[in-house]
Amino acid sequence: MYCPVRRPGCGLLHGFLLGSILVGLTTPSCSVERSAASLPAAPAGGSGPAADIALPIDELVRRHVEARGGKVAIEAIDSVEIDLRIVEPSFEVTGLYRADRKGRMRIDIFNEGKRVFSESFDGRNGWQLAENAAHPTPSEKGSAALRNSAQMPTKFLGLHEMTARGHRLDPAGREAVGGNLYHVIVLTLAGGQSERYYLDPETYLITRSRAYKPLHPDVDPTPTTIESVYSDFRTVAGVRFAFQAVDTDLTTGKVLQRSTILDLRPNRPAEDALLGLAP
Repeated sequence: MYCPVRRPGCGLLHGFLLGSILVGLTTPSCSVERSAASLPAAPAGGSGPAADIALPIDELVRRHVEARGGKVAIEAIDSVEIDLRIVEPSFEVTGLYRADRKGRMRIDIFNEGKRVFSESFDGRNGWQLAENAAHPTPSEKGSAALRNSAQMPTKFLGLHEMTARGHRLDPAGREAVGGNLYHVIVLTLAGGQSERYYLDPETYLITRSRAYKPLHPDVDPTPTTIESVYSDFRTVAGVRFAFQAVDTDLTTGKVLQRSTILDLRPNRPAEDALLGLAP
C-alpha cells in the first residue's frame, strides 16, 4: 500500500507502526537497519532489450505519482485515520493508526475491543503507553521507526515529496522478482534508513518493498531483511492505497505479519493530544 504501521513489520503499518507493541502478546522476532547498497537485490532479467530499459528517476517518480492519483490529490491529504487488522503467527489484533503531514503519528492496539498498547511520535520523541499504565514512557529504541512511519510513501505522502523532506531517492535499475521485471527505487531517509521500492512495470504502483530492520525494535532489535508485498489497491479521496500487505522474512521465508486496512479516513483532524502521548 502505501503502507500503513511500522514496526509491526513493514507492510501497512510498517510502515504503520506497531513496533514494540504487544510485548505481552508477541514473541520476539526482528530487526535493525543497514545501507541501501547492502539490501538484497534479485537477479536482473527480461524478455528482450526494451524490457531491460531502466527509466530515469524523475520519469519513474512521475509515472508512480500519476498512478496513485496525481500530485494535487496526494498533497490534498493532510492526515489519515486508519482502522487495521494485524495478524502475526502468535496473535491477531486490531489497530487505529493516525498520522499527519507534520510527521506525527499514533497507533493504538486493541485485543477483543480492549486497548492493550499505544505508541506515538509527537514530532520530536517516541512514546509508549502500556495496557494499564497511568503515564506514557519514552520509546528510545522505537523512536526512529515511529518517526519514519509517517514519512514512508507507502502511507499517504507522495514519492515526489521525499526530496523536499530531506530524504534521497536513487534509481536501482531493474530487478526480476516473482516473474516481474520491476523498476527499483531506493529511498534513503534523512536518518539513514534505506528501503527498496519495487514499481510494477505495468501499473507503476509500489507492489513490493524490502528493508533491513527489526519488525518490533523494542521487543527484539535483531535485524533481518523484510519484504512487504502490497495488494488490493483502492481509491480514497482520489488517491490509490494498498489495503493489504504481507511482511515476510526473506532469510527464513517466514511470514511475519499480515495487515489489512478495514477503513481509511483522510483529513480527519485530530487534537494535538491524540497524536502524542507525552505527559
